[in-house]
Amino acid sequence: MAQRPGGSPDTGWSAIRPVLVAFLLAADAFAVATLALVHPRGWVPPFIGFGISLVGLVWLQAWAIRHRHDDG
Repeated sequence: MAQRPGGSPDTGWSAIRPVLVAFLLAADAFAVATLALVHPRGWVPPFIGFGISLVGLVWLQAWAIRHRHDDG
């Protein structure tokens, strides 16, 4: 990626992808923790759904960190 005036060459999509995925990961982890602690009526299906997406987001975060310099 070419450097622009006032910017860093490391601010492409692949460089900020781990941060964006981390925000999604934090929101999903909050939902899973809330469901696990509160146990509202009918909590099991959403807990399973958010838990599966949490595992996927953990994998995506690991992938994003490994590929954060792919814009080159």
